[in-house]
Formats: sequence, structure tokens, C-alpha cells
Amino acid sequence: MLPFAKNDETNVLPAVPDIVDATYATSCDELVKIQPTDARNANHNESPAARNIAPLPNLGDRYRPLKKLGQGGMGAVYLAEDTLDCRKVAIKVLPAEFNLDQQAVQRFQKEMRMLSEVQHPNVANLLDSGVFGDTRFIVMEVVEGTDLKAVLQRHMPIPERVALEIIADVANALAVAHSIGIVHRDIKPANILLSAISADGESRDDAVMNAVLDSQPLTAKLTDFGLARHVDQGASMELTRTGMMLGTPYYISPEQCTDKGGITPAADIYSLGATLFELLTGRPPFLADDPIRLITMHCFDPAPDPRKIAPEIGDGVAAIVLKTLQKSPEARYADAAHFLQDLDSLLQGEVHSAEVHPHLPVTTGKVFEANWEWQLDGDPKDLWPHISNTERVNAAVGLPPVEYMTRRDEAGNKHRIGSFKLGWTRLSWEEHPFEWIEGRRFSILREFENGPFQWFVSTVELTPRAGGGSLLRHNVRIAARGLMGRLIAHIEVNIKGQKPLDRVYRRIDNVVCGRLSGSTITDPFVSVAPPAASVRKKLESYRERLSGDITDQSSLDKFLDVLAEGSPQDLARIRPRAMARQLGVAPDQLTNICLAACHAGLLELHWDILCPTCRVAAAVKDTLCEIDRHANCEACEHNFDVDFSSSVEMIFRIHPEIRQADLKTYCIGGPEHAPHVIAQIQIEVGEKFELDLNLDRGSYILRGTQLPYTIGIVAETTSGTNRLLIPLSPGQSKRRPACVHAGRQLITLVNEYQHPLLVRLERTTSRADVVTATEALKLPVFQQLFPSETITRERISSVATSTLLALRITNVLDLFADLGDSATVDEMAREIQAFQVTIESYEGKLIKEQDDRLLASFPTARQAIQAGLTLNQHNMESHSKAGTRIQVAIHRGVTMSTSLNGKLDYFGRSIAVASAMLNTSERHLLIVSQDLASDEDCNTQLTEAQKSLRPVSTNGVGRIFEICDSSPGDDRVRTAGPATAELHSIDTLQNDTTLQFDATPLKSGSEAQA
Repeated sequence: MLPFAKNDETNVLPAVPDIVDATYATSCDELVKIQPTDARNANHNESPAARNIAPLPNLGDRYRPLKKLGQGGMGAVYLAEDTLDCRKVAIKVLPAEFNLDQQAVQRFQKEMRMLSEVQHPNVANLLDSGVFGDTRFIVMEVVEGTDLKAVLQRHMPIPERVALEIIADVANALAVAHSIGIVHRDIKPANILLSAISADGESRDDAVMNAVLDSQPLTAKLTDFGLARHVDQGASMELTRTGMMLGTPYYISPEQCTDKGGITPAADIYSLGATLFELLTGRPPFLADDPIRLITMHCFDPAPDPRKIAPEIGDGVAAIVLKTLQKSPEARYADAAHFLQDLDSLLQGEVHSAEVHPHLPVTTGKVFEANWEWQLDGDPKDLWPHISNTERVNAAVGLPPVEYMTRRDEAGNKHRIGSFKLGWTRLSWEEHPFEWIEGRRFSILREFENGPFQWFVSTVELTPRAGGGSLLRHNVRIAARGLMGRLIAHIEVNIKGQKPLDRVYRRIDNVVCGRLSGSTITDPFVSVAPPAASVRKKLESYRERLSGDITDQSSLDKFLDVLAEGSPQDLARIRPRAMARQLGVAPDQLTNICLAACHAGLLELHWDILCPTCRVAAAVKDTLCEIDRHANCEACEHNFDVDFSSSVEMIFRIHPEIRQADLKTYCIGGPEHAPHVIAQIQIEVGEKFELDLNLDRGSYILRGTQLPYTIGIVAETTSGTNRLLIPLSPGQSKRRPACVHAGRQLITLVNEYQHPLLVRLERTTSRADVVTATEALKLPVFQQLFPSETITRERISSVATSTLLALRITNVLDLFADLGDSATVDEMAREIQAFQVTIESYEGKLIKEQDDRLLASFPTARQAIQAGLTLNQHNMESHSKAGTRIQVAIHRGVTMSTSLNGKLDYFGRSIAVASAMLNTSERHLLIVSQDLASDEDCNTQLTEAQKSLRPVSTNGVGRIFEICDSSPGDDRVRTAGPATAELHSIDTLQNDTTLQFDATPLKSGSEAQA
């Protein structure tokens, strides 16, 4: 029967931040609880006779206790009969003497609440609860069998597949709990109940034991939610006393050992992993006869590899166990559902989600491999920008510069070909795209066309250490051609490669941790030789020339020190705001210094043409007038319109008469080229790939060069799930942005195309370290020093026609009345952020924002209408809750932009028309102008979407049509027909934006949310 509440193993230990100085006091009884399993068995088997000495409690007429099953610290569990249907149940009773203990009562009631929320076949579910007299009780289903602890006392270890199936059952139960924010906090064998089908004459206990030995079907159920809590539970609800630690020492997670930080589902993953470790090896991962020593091992000692104790354990199983036992919660599985996917893959014989990326080519012969590890003191987030800067790292370790070219195959597919000279030969290879997850891992695959190697893969991983710092792993694999190839691989990697990497990685760590100083600028990659006396003399003369124009002499001194001591690679592309952040000076001040230095001849001014998709410089121009209206990015095979507000960046280069900049290329396409990209992954046909992420609150876009659509994702602090399944298929339709909870997320991508997909998850906010041409044109110093660098009227007058989408929140006053000022501001900020993600997911660009209105521009009318249809779904959802309601107006026409009064602004008749359309009655939710209504392609699009057009009042801007749902027999027109009337009153509108939008330039993302 059910040994539900046996002798309670849960220890309440003092949580001490400094374990070294901790003291521990406990009774002899508690010390027994952390002995090895056989010792626990010897001291804590309460006999059935002893259990039934005390009288059975009176629980009223319905429930009749039959016998006592077990005793815990806060009550007992009885087998009882429900007199309504004569079925057996398990009843947990809180004795009357605990009624005066408010904390005991609250914990008992909390366990009842938690059980009521987690109803699952793998949980000992709640059936009823009540109070009879002074006795409180909880009624649960009875499990006929035994617990996992008892199994381990008789059979250690247990078969691998049986162990995985038991843990998978528990993970199924935990997945439900975790999905609603509940953490169990006391996963251990004693809280896992097992049942099996028994043969004639076989006891339930023996049935379980035999099923374990014979690998027969078992059912596991998780019980005892007495320590469970919600992840976001407030302090007022937390029943653990300050400075106390809850859990069972053999299975407790490191974060439960101290009072630092919150407890997340990853704590249950650790305890579940410790339990799996014991099932597979016959012992917990850590053993000690002293509680403090045991806790110290959980916090600081690496978990042993289970294969060293039981060599028969499979590699895939061992990998999963070790991942669950990582010290840092971020390094484990995010939650039980994440863990369960790898368990299921193992049980089904599939490769689990820890499969190595990139996918390797077919190999003939043995693969050479080198693995290195570094224990670094810097945090992963601080080390990542430098470790992932493959351009600088490759140069620092002494690799030769690379020449790149693009080549097409017979099918017309582009291939990026790289080459450099190695020894006596020039090696050529196909460069596959980098794959990375920001802050954690990146890798690169090269397939060689000639030379001693078939292919080469380099993978770098950063993992946080529990006590602070990072573990850096670098793995190199090379498929060599013959014995000579293996010899060359050994020489190039182990002899020539390891020491330079060690030097560079340790220097990066020293710089990040502040252990290298002595100058204003310390290069993280190489030790730069002191500048020659002639360079110092030239820079000093420039200092005297610039001092009269620069008020901040300290910033000027730091800037000149960079020019004297900076690396030649960094001086080839000086980005003022990025340098300002590095030097700790004001970005605007350093930008003005760079402009003044350029005017004086110390620097050269250039303009990078940035691809809007991959953000790599597609070209470099010396002046604005050289920039064409269209450009092509070979890296992602993308043709794009050059936008001065986003595609053109102002950069500087040191003048060659001062110092020679290093203009050579050592690597392309790495994470350092795309800091706005959180993850880039190549997904094979039919593959499921899991992105384990930590997205802060904000807006993101999933895109791919082979995808004809984008997918918006919004991370919120107040709503959303932490799991997403996103199929990528040819039949994918546009949808509203998916909402996830900010923090940790698991996003599963499925490639349903018939070819591999390269996908990227990007931040939608503009990079704060970029000075665009638009911003440069606004600067008074730029206008004064470079009057010839302007956008000409001739250029503006030929801007192509674009489609405008105007949006207005129509119930602002109602929101203020219903929600109050603060809640309304928060609500509008959230909604505007979601609107912006939708606009950007259809390749729209926000060009104006003011109060309750937005104005966006789209390359095509189809994209604008599709965005409008998606936004209109918002109204359908808002009617069922107290949310914002919007009106959307779409118009097509010529828009113009220019630097007006020092600001880049958009103006013209089309801007005014789109704005004025929002004066139409707010009951018309989605409206379009005559130009779009009479367009054949737009009407076809609406027909496909089962929409029709209905004329509404002109409101002074010509004929306006509302987009409505089509229904059989209605009298609305599917097409507005050819244009029969021009916008008759359009001449009354001004050629500026003062009608509804003032001339204030578009705010930045942070300003717009304020």
C-alpha cells in the first residue's frame, strides 16, 4: 500500500551565505537522515505494529481510517475508506495540537492549494479536503505499491531504461507544475511512488520490485507538495523563515543551500538529476557524513561523471545527467518540459537536443579532435563580446588574413569561398555560416576544396560557474586527408594553436576583470607596442590644434591615447559611440571630437552601407553623394533600398600619415558583426531545434534569408508562456507577435521546408552604438564642418512611392477613467511595443510617433494591408477585455524626407492624407484610401483573405473604404472599381505633417516607451 508520509526526510537547515564559517546543530535523529541509503534503511524502518499503537483519528462519517501508513514531522498519513463509494484513499492529517502553530497550518493549507492546481496522472492527486472538529485533513488517491526509496534499498542500481522511464513520469508531472509557476522543492526517491500490475498471489510491493528487475511497465507518481511554492510567490506568502533552507541534503540544489536569489524550476531539475544519478549508480552524486560538508559539495564540487561509477551508462544518458547537475541554474534545463524532450528522445532512440551544431559533412577516415578548458574569472556576459570577436582573436593568435569571394554553383546557389596561405600551399574552403547563441556558444564549419583537410569545425562555449566566473571550452575537430593530414592537424592545432589561444583568452579575462591597467586604453587581445616618438609628437601637435574647439580636455586626452596605443585593427573602423562606451565618456562629446579630428586631418570620414538584414557592411563610401539608392549584400543575398536613418553608418579611420590601420580581413560573419542578433542557427530539413534563451523585456523578430515572412516575439514581465513551438513552413501565414514571459524561455523551431534554413533571432531596438547618416546630419558640428555632406533636393524628389499605415488608439480617455493614469501609461506602452513588432515583422518602418498615434512606411501595399489585417485582430481581442482599441488607415503615395532645420523629417501630401484619414469615425476600424481600393492586386489580396470593401464618408480627403469581413449575400463590394474621383479636397491639405503629427523627429525605442 501507500507509504505516503513515512519518516520525514526533509531537513530544515540554517542557510549560511558563507558556508566555511557556518555551524550546524541538529539532533541525532536528523543526523541519521543524511547517512548513505543502507544506513537510512537500518535506522528508520517503522514497523506496522508501531504505526498502529496510536488510536486512529475521527474524520467524521464519510472517511473511515483503516490503518496508519506513515508519520512525518507535521502529521501522519492513513489508509482510509470513502464510505460513499467504498474506495480506498490516503488521508494526510494535521493533528489538533498543530492548530496553534500558524506556520504549520499555513503550510498544510498551501500543500492543499498546490495539489488542487497540479492535477495529473503522474501525481498523487487531491480528491478532497476538510476539517472535522479540530482535525484538518487532505484526501488523496492511494497508490498501491511502494516508493522509489524502498526500491533502492533492495535493488541498487536499477536498469537504465527503467530509471529513465521513472524519471520521465516524474518530469511529466513537474512539467504541468512548472507551466503554472509551481516549484516542488523536494524531489527525492521517497516522494516518488511506484505501482505495477501484480500477478495472482503477488503483493503490490513485490509487483513493483519484479517490474523493476524485469523492465516491465511501471507507473510513477509524484507526491508531497508540502514545500512547493509559486515562482513569483511574494514574501508575505513564503513560509520559510529567513535564513532557513528547505530540502533534502542528498538532492538539494545549490541555490536552495543559501538565501541568495530566487528558486526557479531549475532547482527541481537539479534534484531530479540527483535522483536519476542515484538510480543509475546506486548512490547520490555527493556523499558525506557531515551536513555542512555535503552542502558545500553541492555548492562548489563538480558533479562526478556517472560513467566513472557505472561504466555501462550510455553517453547520451550521462550527458543529460551532467547537464541537470550544473551548479548554475542557467546551465541546466529551463524546466521539466525542456528536460522531458531529451528524455523522450533517448527513450525513442533519437539524438537529443544537445546534438552538436553545425551538422558535420560525411567523413572518410578518423577525425582529429582537440579539447581545451579555461577557468576564467570574468562573467560570460562580459567575456562574450571579446571571445566571440573572431576577427580580432584570429589575428591575435597569428592566423593569416583571409581572402573571400562569392561563387555560384550550377543551380545558381551562392557559396562564400575563403582562402589563405598555409605553409607552402594556398588552402581554399567553403565558409558555412556561423552558428551561435549569444553569451553561450558559437561555432564555424569550413569544408576544404584542397590541401590536407576535408573539413574543420571550431566550437567555443562559455558556461557560468556557480561561485562566479566562467568555464570556457574550446573544441576543434578536423577531418584530415591521410596520415600527413593528421600530422599537420596536430602541429597546427596542438603545437601552434594552443599556446596563442591560452595567451589571448587569459589576456581577455585579465582586461575584463581589471587586472591590466596603466593606460587609458588596454587592448583585450594583444599587447600593443608603445607608439613611436614621432607619432606622439604628431598627436601632441593635434592636441594643441583641437584644444581650442574641444571643451572636455579629459575626453580629448583619452581619445588621443586610443589613437596612440590602440590596435591597428580597431583604428581601421572607429565608431564614436562604441569608443565612448569603452572610454567611459559622453557619446555626443566623443562624436564631436571625431568630427573635429577628421576636419583637422587626424582621421578620415567614411560611410558604411549596412545590410538591414544581417547588419554587415555591404559597401564603404567616402561621401554621402557617392551612395546609391540601392545596394546588394552578398553575405545574405539581399537587395535593399539604402535608408539614411538605418542603413548608413558614420565611421572614421586614422589617417595613414599618423598610423597605418590594419585593413585586412581575418574572419567574416561572426557574432561580432551582428551584435543585434541573439541567435543564428542553420536548421536541417525536418529538424527540431531548441533555443534555450534568456530574453529581457522587449521586442524581437525571427527571420531568415530563405523565409518570405518574419515572426515577431514580445517578451513581457507580466504575461506569456516560457515555451514556444514555431513551425517554419512554406504555408506559414502571418500572425500577431507571440508573447513570452521575460526571463528564461525555450523556443522550439521546426524546419518543414525541403531545404535547410538559416534563421536568426534579432532585437528590434536600434543599436545605441551606431551614428547613422540621419543622426550625423542633425549634428551642428557636422553641419558646420562638412557643409557639402547633405541630402540633395534632387535626390529627395525621386524617392519611390511607399505605402503608409497610420494608427490611432481610440479609447485613451476611457482607459484613463477605468485604469488610472499609471496603469494606462503602462498599458499603452505595452501595446505600442506590440504594434511596432507587428509593423516590423512585415518589413515596415516606424517613421513618426506622437501621443496616441503611429505612422509607418511599408515597401509594398501588400505588406501594409497584411499588417493592417493583423493589427485589426487586436480589436477583436480587446472587446473581451479592458484593453486598447485602435483605428488603422492605409494610404499609398509619394513621401519625401530631408534634413529640415537640422533634423531628418518626413513630409508631403501623402503624410497629411494618411493622418487626416484618422479623423474618420472610430467605428470604422480598418480603412484604405481610393488609390488602394481601386488597385487590382490589393483587391485580390482582400479576396484571398475573405474581406470586402465598403465605402464610408470622405471626411475631406476623398473616398475612403472600410475593410470588412465577407459573408454570403452581403451587399458590400469586393472591389472598389477603377478610380472615378480624385481626392477632391486634397489641395486643402498642407505639404507638411502639422495636421495630426507635429514635426518632432521619431523618438528612439527607449524614449518612445517612457
